[in-house]
Amino acid sequence: MKNKYFSILPIGGVEEIGSNMTLIRTTDEDIIIDCGLLFPYEDFFDINYLIPDFSHLDSSRIKNIIISHGHEDHIGALGHLLKAFPEVTVHASRFTLQLIQKKLEEQEVKFKFELYTEKSDLTFSEVDISMVHVNHSIPETHGLIIRTKNREWGALYISDFKVDLTSTHEKPIDFPRIREKLSECKETAYFIDSTNILNDGKTVSENDLHLDLNLLIKRPENRVYITLFASNVHRINAIANMGKDAGRKIVIMGRSLKSYMSVASETGHSDISPEELFMPDQVKQEKGKMLIFLSGCQGDFLSALRRFSYGEDGTFKPGPGDLVIFSSKVIPGNEKKVFRIYNKLTESGAEIITANDQHIHASGHPGKEDLHLLMRNFMPTFYFPIHGESYFLKKHYEFIKSRYPKISAYLIYNYQEVVLGEGVIQIKKHERFEPRIIHGKNLEIEKTQISQRRKMATQGAIFISYHKTMGHIELTTIGLPILFQDQIEILKKNVIQRIKSDLISRDETYLKDQVKIMTRQFCNNLLGYKPVTEVHLH
Repeated sequence: MKNKYFSILPIGGVEEIGSNMTLIRTTDEDIIIDCGLLFPYEDFFDINYLIPDFSHLDSSRIKNIIISHGHEDHIGALGHLLKAFPEVTVHASRFTLQLIQKKLEEQEVKFKFELYTEKSDLTFSEVDISMVHVNHSIPETHGLIIRTKNREWGALYISDFKVDLTSTHEKPIDFPRIREKLSECKETAYFIDSTNILNDGKTVSENDLHLDLNLLIKRPENRVYITLFASNVHRINAIANMGKDAGRKIVIMGRSLKSYMSVASETGHSDISPEELFMPDQVKQEKGKMLIFLSGCQGDFLSALRRFSYGEDGTFKPGPGDLVIFSSKVIPGNEKKVFRIYNKLTESGAEIITANDQHIHASGHPGKEDLHLLMRNFMPTFYFPIHGESYFLKKHYEFIKSRYPKISAYLIYNYQEVVLGEGVIQIKKHERFEPRIIHGKNLEIEKTQISQRRKMATQGAIFISYHKTMGHIELTTIGLPILFQDQIEILKKNVIQRIKSDLISRDETYLKDQVKIMTRQFCNNLLGYKPVTEVHLH
């Protein structure tokens, strides 16, 4: 495009919730916004997570990455990126930087960084980027105001936010700064969070939860357990103070909670001193009133919540007279895991309170009324829904088209570049790259290997070893019904007969293929499916 000023290219986080990564592209450089991970669905066979594929990026153009906030879907893949591009400078706020440093120390990754504040103006060769404070469910969340040097174009990019005008935990979203910066620009565009677009109303304030939460914390049960997103430091502070006022000892159970509260204490975001937070082993023999925070509100397999719910924890086990509060929502895809925990707790005799029962959870994302407030602050020329699954993006697009017909709204997905030119916009499609799958010791595993795991998990496996000189055969199975063991000798006999009759003189590849085919047919006749079969010749 002639007279291109800059462009915005999402390579993760648009059409999905996770893997957030976006490029701001100018003539001579690419500036990255965020680098997050995507947690897998259950059928991904115990992989760790997925990350954007940045192998196609040009290292000569990438010198800087700006991190908007400290959630895993925005910082979780940063270690992988910095190993690939070690010269990149990371721009982050203090709280977010502390989270990144803890994470990358474990991964033994060293990196360059620069701190920014909510009033920082970052200067690059062709654009200026002003950070702006927004409300969310983790401290120090920021939007980006991207402007050309001549102020021909300005764009507001906010991947996660809500409008909380009454919070006592943090300042309201900085509408005046957004209005001031964008008012200087001739053409303007919004790139805005879609996660909560199905909510027709206003996302509630954290303060609106205090009444119901306080009543629950003051109940007479000796042990009150509560689970929530570990990154929601503001809510943890409020609940912990309620627990102190109710005469309860505050216990932190779970690695992620301990990590977030440690960073909160170091950066001035914690209302609770470290001496007032106890670990489970410190209260093992105590019987008094306690408020126990449990990490893993989404039912993660190794989480404190699941371990406790299944009676596998050495300190706390659920039982009659216990109250368990779920101050969180169930993320789509996690319903089965969370409901299994509900069932386990119910069977133990504990009482459960969820956000369906009382007003104890608030989203960190904008409902439609939040978006109206954003529009009343400043009305852009162009609008692009981002940060959300495809269905959410479409609903967000339709909402803007119907309520703000004068704005030019566009629907984009990953690898569709929005080029901002002289008074016009162009959508440029790029080749798509599938997310990379990370497993084990943070190593990549190919999608083909995951396909093999799926086959083994659903069909089982048979391994056949045949010694050509001795005529000896070994056959083992994994994941097949026990009744099949009675058929192994018959299968071995059939294989040996077939080899001796017409395969022994054939080349090894043909021999192995024929043994595999007859084995799978034998199993299909008996079981109704064909296991993964591997044949080895000696």
